[in-house]
Amino acid sequence: MKCVDGNPASVLRQEPAAAKRQRRLDAFDPAWRRFIRDLTRCSPALEDLAESFPALLFALSSGYGTPRARERAFELVAAGAPLRAAADALALPWWLRKLPAQAFMAPLPRFPADPEFSLRMTSLIPTEPARCGAWLARVSHAFEASGRIYALWMARQQQMVGPTKEVLIYMAAWAWFSERPGLNGHRLLRRPWAPEMSFRRACEEHLAWRERLRLVDYLGPGLASPWLADGTAGGYTFVALRTADDFIAESQALDNCLDQYAERLHGGRVAVFSIRKGGRSVACVEIGLHEAEVTMPAIAQLRAARNKRASPEVWQATFAWLGAQRLEPLSPRRQAARPDDRALARRALWMPYLQFLEGTPHLQDFRRLALRQQPKPRPLFGRRAPPPAAPA
Repeated sequence: MKCVDGNPASVLRQEPAAAKRQRRLDAFDPAWRRFIRDLTRCSPALEDLAESFPALLFALSSGYGTPRARERAFELVAAGAPLRAAADALALPWWLRKLPAQAFMAPLPRFPADPEFSLRMTSLIPTEPARCGAWLARVSHAFEASGRIYALWMARQQQMVGPTKEVLIYMAAWAWFSERPGLNGHRLLRRPWAPEMSFRRACEEHLAWRERLRLVDYLGPGLASPWLADGTAGGYTFVALRTADDFIAESQALDNCLDQYAERLHGGRVAVFSIRKGGRSVACVEIGLHEAEVTMPAIAQLRAARNKRASPEVWQATFAWLGAQRLEPLSPRRQAARPDDRALARRALWMPYLQFLEGTPHLQDFRRLALRQQPKPRPLFGRRAPPPAAPA
């Protein structure tokens, strides 16, 4: 065995130290090991943080806080000062000390340092080290993408299985709009997020909200020229549903699923009219293209409130209204919203939230998702029940 100082025992002492150092480094995410290795070479006290306070070592290595704050925290650790003093100098919450090294996979957000938030987060940290990384990633995203109350709610969801990154991204936006009445995104809510809501219920409500978002995506600012004209017949008034707000209001008035009707509206192949009497909605009718004469209108569905069958009187009035129309060849292109108008409607809807995300690492991911055509959201818990067979 060749030794620098001629003493084999010195090599034996060095080998365990090297193995220990490697073991400490291996506990961190591979993407950050090089930065942590370079920093810990400066001081043995910094290397000891890998076991005594991994979050502080990761924060110093990943650019947390200001350069001056990192320098001060570095000096305190190297001088052997209490770790609490170094964490305070960096404004790093003390509850992060309970997390193992493998939990840190991305730069930490600036969590609140107040005692109430810290105490509640301390009690919610998973007891299994293997689960801490996914838990911290979800909580960090929830805090930066929606706020502290939503982050605490997300921290309580210990047994989450199955939510994709896209689901978590949209759920944070849903929770953010839930707390901001007056915005377009809030107006589309079926039920807002609340801290006492279960995760399963939150998934259901967030999916309903996303279906309403698709109404905005397909209709844009509204249909400028529906296939048929509004009119009256048999004491009933027929009014075209043109905007997402129209579909939501009609869904609430008739207690049906018109607010989840985006899939049928896609491509401009159907038109829906509210049937009213005395200013009150009593039924609605879906007009589609005739099977044999594909440029002529046909009644696809006609239902009263709660998907009940419409009365013969309503059917007779509908046929009279339809027969009084000045018919022209129909085509999906004729009533579909223009792509440019749809893009502007999407941008107007999301702009307040995009401004909220400015300065966070989540802005670009959300921009890519939100400003494209909205895909049909997939249910998290099994299959969703099929919608009723009416414009309901």
